[in-house]
Amino acid sequence: MLLKDKTILITGGTSTLGQAFVRKASTAGARVFFTYFNSSVVARELESCGAMGLPLDLADMRAIDAFVAEFTKKAGGLDILIHNAAAFANALIEQMTEKQWDDVLRVNLKAPFYLTRKLLPLLMQKKPSKVFMMISRTGLSGLAGAANYAASKGGLIAMTKSLAKELGRKKILVNGVNPGFMESGMTRSLSEKTLQINLEESPLKSYSDPEEVADFLVYLASDQMRQVTGQVFHFESRPF
Repeated sequence: MLLKDKTILITGGTSTLGQAFVRKASTAGARVFFTYFNSSVVARELESCGAMGLPLDLADMRAIDAFVAEFTKKAGGLDILIHNAAAFANALIEQMTEKQWDDVLRVNLKAPFYLTRKLLPLLMQKKPSKVFMMISRTGLSGLAGAANYAASKGGLIAMTKSLAKELGRKKILVNGVNPGFMESGMTRSLSEKTLQINLEESPLKSYSDPEEVADFLVYLASDQMRQVTGQVFHFESRPF
């Protein structure tokens, strides 16, 4: 029961990794809240394990305001905040529209900033509390055809390190986690050639396992980790 009595909020709880974490954190004793956008069927399935799903459009800051008010009433406090939700709209730069750029940056970068700021009063009640940013190797190495996504993840890395310095005195730990390349709703849209390239570049010749990444997140969220902040953990089998 590593997470006994912990209250956790994870965005994008119906994603492949989100589902694995919600189930494992619930089993580890946490009271888990998660957000979802369109996947109401999956959300209902997750609620059967004791978690609570709340619909949220992370592209809408007013919706986030309403969500925070509702979440505060339901949860009362918050130990761990995990920014897991992500949007993508891939296109080469000469074909990418401003809307595609803005939509991805709004969900992937602005929403984590805005939601963290709004939830600070709850996070400051717990010592230490934790914030995790789910990042990507694209934030370091870039990705042709996805400049918007790569820019958003690079921004999250910088924000992780900056907030760690700002919030450390408030006993809030801020770290990033790169879950590696895994089979998910996002990567299923990639071509077979792209998938094969990623597989061949892996020293282990394998994709990341969302179940193992979720186990790692459970450990990081637990009281076993109390003095680490400003770090980016690369659950990654491919060198940069």
